[in-house]
Amino acid sequence: MALDISLISDNQAEAGVIATLVYHPEFILHTDYLRPSYFYNVENGCIYWAIQELYKNGVETIDAINITNMLNSNKAVKKKIEEYNLTDMQEFISMSQFACRHTLEEYKLLVNNVVTMSFKRDLNKVVLEVQSACFNSDSDLNKLNSLVNTKINKLTEQYITSNEIELFGSRVDELWREICSRRTEDGVYGIPSKYERLNDYFTYEPGELVLLKARMKKGKSAFFMNEAIHKIKNGVPTLFFDTEMQDRLFFERMLANLTGIEVKRIKNGRYSYEEGQKLEKTNEWIKKQPFVHIYTPQTTDEEIYAIHKILKYKMGLEFSIFDYIKSNILSSSENYNALGARCDFLKNNIAGELNIAMLAGAQLNRANQVADSDKLERYVSASMLWRDKTTEELAKDTLDCGNFALTVDLNRMGEQMGEDEYIDFKFDGNRMRIEQAKQHDSSSNPFEK
Repeated sequence: MALDISLISDNQAEAGVIATLVYHPEFILHTDYLRPSYFYNVENGCIYWAIQELYKNGVETIDAINITNMLNSNKAVKKKIEEYNLTDMQEFISMSQFACRHTLEEYKLLVNNVVTMSFKRDLNKVVLEVQSACFNSDSDLNKLNSLVNTKINKLTEQYITSNEIELFGSRVDELWREICSRRTEDGVYGIPSKYERLNDYFTYEPGELVLLKARMKKGKSAFFMNEAIHKIKNGVPTLFFDTEMQDRLFFERMLANLTGIEVKRIKNGRYSYEEGQKLEKTNEWIKKQPFVHIYTPQTTDEEIYAIHKILKYKMGLEFSIFDYIKSNILSSSENYNALGARCDFLKNNIAGELNIAMLAGAQLNRANQVADSDKLERYVSASMLWRDKTTEELAKDTLDCGNFALTVDLNRMGEQMGEDEYIDFKFDGNRMRIEQAKQHDSSSNPFEK
């Protein structure tokens, strides 16, 4: 049975809004989110549009003549008036004194009711569209998921209502509380990295995206795993979104990191009784942690968003790792655009909209470049280059300074690193452990040519 859509409307609220604006047209500045199309009664929407246009043009006297002239000045509006047989304007103005509200608070209550009713009507249309798609045999899971997310997101974006513009000073207390709440007990801002030297440059802050660049098979995923385990140990709900490793492969490496037992021996079972006990204890520990690993080689933005939103609600997700940003499009220009679009999506829709700290990866080519890296780095808050040290660096730095180097080559959150600077790391691939090493002496040699 079809429902009567007129039940999702409030004639009194609509009339009250128009009547109030006749006497207090300046109130319209405080509710710029109200649109003529939000009125159920077309005549109310037309009159609201006329008052809005009059006030924009500096006319503060809202009477029958001014409203009528404005209505007749627009062909589309005039056609609507003729279709719906608009109320006698002079009579309407005379009656407005009885429905008018003289305080801004009362007026805004009426406006919010009009907007709410309009949202409900539009939401009902979306629901009917989704319902129709459900009965369409051509609609698979991905199409339905995309339809729901697209329609709902578009609708909610349209109906975001903003309060009146405030002086910045009125928000100082609220913003200062937010700044203070992001600090840790030891004075670190945001979610700290496992590596102290990295914290000198930035931390993982909610709403920010950090990018790690590396050549293939150089320990990019191991770096991510070490950061993930560090967050889990510190009670930070964490997601590892993996396009490379299946759950079993990831689990083997995770166990190696946590226990110090080589990946090979975990796989072939050649470990001691004591090590077996350690593995069992570690398994029990992992079961209790707020951690999710998802393996999906190919995924859509809608799927990524849905997973993050569910985990934000389900376990209070705070830190997300995306390993890694890639595209299978063969055309170079289209590939660059796809990579940039995915990076933009992760920064704005995941990190920004859901207020999650995010770390993502990108793969370098043989020239040690990311395809059209400018498109990626325009969206990130910080960018890091992860690499193994050169033969010359290994000889100069000594073994104590490790075998890998990391450079923060772009940073919008803090201190900048020089082109020749890097942080020293020890990477043990057998145990999937990356530790900060003794830092090399970066002072220049005056006798060096």
